[in-house]
Amino acid sequence: MADIEIKRGYEVLPDNNVRFGILVTNISATAISEVDVILDYNEDLFVLAGSEVRKLGNIPPAGQRTAEFILKPRGCIHKEEIGATVRYKDPQWERHRLDMQPLEVSCVRPYLQEKAMREGEFIELARSLDHRAEGFTFTGISAPELTEFLKTSCARRLYLISEYNVGGTVVANFCGESIGEKACYLLTVVIKPSRDYTQIVFRAYSDKPYGLSGFLNETASSLRHLVSAVQSAREIGVIDQRQVINIIDSVVQRTTFAIGGEGAPSVTIKDSVVQRAEFREDEAAKLRRREEEEARLKREQEEQERHRNAEDEKKQREAALVQ
Repeated sequence: MADIEIKRGYEVLPDNNVRFGILVTNISATAISEVDVILDYNEDLFVLAGSEVRKLGNIPPAGQRTAEFILKPRGCIHKEEIGATVRYKDPQWERHRLDMQPLEVSCVRPYLQEKAMREGEFIELARSLDHRAEGFTFTGISAPELTEFLKTSCARRLYLISEYNVGGTVVANFCGESIGEKACYLLTVVIKPSRDYTQIVFRAYSDKPYGLSGFLNETASSLRHLVSAVQSAREIGVIDQRQVINIIDSVVQRTTFAIGGEGAPSVTIKDSVVQRAEFREDEAAKLRRREEEEARLKREQEEQERHRNAEDEKKQREAALVQ
């Protein structure tokens, strides 16, 4: 009878890397020593961060240790098995070896196109599909702005089925299908304003559950990029709250800006870089003061968000690694 019990799990991170965890529990009445875990994976499909061996040291009776690996997929991964071997010594210094049952890993980022659908069909279909939810918090962006950014980032990928505003909270439903495979992907988004920040929650559905993580990651990444581009432009004084903003792919380009004053021009966001921008010399001091103050506020907000995210990630990692 083996002295140890092995549990394994994984999660797909926002950058589409895979965090793979192996929990080793000593179920014997005595301590075991020199415990290590050797990961067995396909090097043609993944790039491993660090060594394939994790040394866990000694484990007392009823004790647990976790070996964690970060794998970067070289492409879309569908039901690829990852295994491992656990080695240890018993109190008599006899070496033992136990092979872990492989776990299927999927990390798919679907390429989507719009799929028209009626709201009633959406509701009925969502009830029968696998789903996953995820939430984020944004500061410095209002709920109406975030709603427009969301629709822009989903354009040509997801079809907007319906949109409602209930007491300032926006609820929107989208539908798309993956190119080639024709898998169905549904998305419900709830955007809720608060005094200091705006919350957004995604609830994704699909008949191909292995693609849900990649679908959510891609949607969230596109939205974050768009919000970041606008916030960066505001930090350097390019965008004023009173100016008109046209969002086209996310970059400020070929634009001359008159900071402040009447008749300040509209800004067209096109690609995520501010190119050939001209600023009035008499506004330089005012612009520097604005930059310093907004940079300070942003640092404080980012520190608060990092703290919240760290706590959330810790809880999610603990839940994912123990299955």
